Amino acid sequence: MSTLPALDLNLIQLFVTIVEAGTLSEAALRQGVTRSHVSRNLQKLERAFGAQLIRRTTRRLELTHQGTVLYEHGARMAREVESARHALQKLGAEPTGHVRLSLPTGLGELDALRPLLVRFALEHPSLSLRVLFSNRVSDLISSEIDVALRVVSSPPQDYVARELGEVKWHLCAAPGYLQRAGTPLHPRDLGRLDFLCPPGPKNQATLRLHRKGQTYETKLAPRLQSEYFPFLAEAARNGAGVALLPAYIVQPDLQAKRLREVLPAYKAEGPGDKLFILTSPTPYPSTAQRALVDYLKTELEPLLRDFLA
Repeated sequence: MSTLPALDLNLIQLFVTIVEAGTLSEAALRQGVTRSHVSRNLQKLERAFGAQLIRRTTRRLELTHQGTVLYEHGARMAREVESARHALQKLGAEPTGHVRLSLPTGLGELDALRPLLVRFALEHPSLSLRVLFSNRVSDLISSEIDVALRVVSSPPQDYVARELGEVKWHLCAAPGYLQRAGTPLHPRDLGRLDFLCPPGPKNQATLRLHRKGQTYETKLAPRLQSEYFPFLAEAARNGAGVALLPAYIVQPDLQAKRLREVLPAYKAEGPGDKLFILTSPTPYPSTAQRALVDYLKTELEPLLRDFLA
């Protein structure tokens, strides 16, 4: 029983081109190679099949029976390859699949952000979007998160990170609380006030403030701690104490004078000072993931510029 040779698809494609071109010279022109290159590869193909595929005359090329059979199958293969190419191009043009997005709880409260995500879903009906709200970084892989927005000082090395901008933090309190408890004039005055902040170890917090190149470090015992920043902002508005919160949470309250900035001459340091888009380091991200990352970069940078600087 004879064994068929292994097929070289490039040689098959060349053979189809030769037949459709009508001459070796025209086939060489279409392939962008020399005529001798075409002739050598045709001979190589004939040796592989052990049969003459084309009879060469002075005027034209004439297919043998074996050549006719090979051309019919080769032309069909070429059409399938072209069809696959168009299908892949279509997939690349229209994002498909499932993508999971994780947002920090505070960012999820922004009225301008939620409509953006709804618009993204409506613009791409061939994909499905799942939105989760969490501030943790370490659980992205185990939670099968594809894309995450996170506020951190330096992104974890296990992820691909794209920086969107810096995050400014404020110390703030309700005007009534400051009138009752006294407005601090120096970082050391904070020790006598109630402190509201993101969670720290062992119910303690180290607050760092910067001014004119000097750093002031104060250890405080927080009265309230939460990673849900809107809760801390509400507590501050209700007079529970001085809160350390990101600008994108408290800026509306500061503008409406529901909260007042504390120690405005000092720059407060929060648990993270940059907003990043984080993705898992896969060499082949889905079209849905790529579309979401591009959309977030395009839409969030101008939207958050006022909040992140």
